[in-house]
Amino acid sequence: MDNITSNIVKNLLDTLVTPKFNDIVDYDITTREDSKGKTVVFIGVIMKHNLNFGRDIEFKVERRIRDVMKYISPAFVMVEFYLTNDYED
Repeated sequence: MDNITSNIVKNLLDTLVTPKFNDIVDYDITTREDSKGKTVVFIGVIMKHNLNFGRDIEFKVERRIRDVMKYISPAFVMVEFYLTNDYED
């Protein structure tokens, strides 16, 4: 198995993605091993609920996440978005 853990992924995202986007609140990260022993990463991006939120920001965030995941080379990365009103400014 690759040594990719949820904590490693979260630290990378907090360092290289979150500072670029003010609307990111947190991440829900799950790592699993596929049948070949390679790591698969599922990333739920929790974002501030915003009436002006559009697909363009989703595309920018997802592209940045995928670029950052290249550093650790998981077998597969799945990115999903969730909106919340439960956050502090």
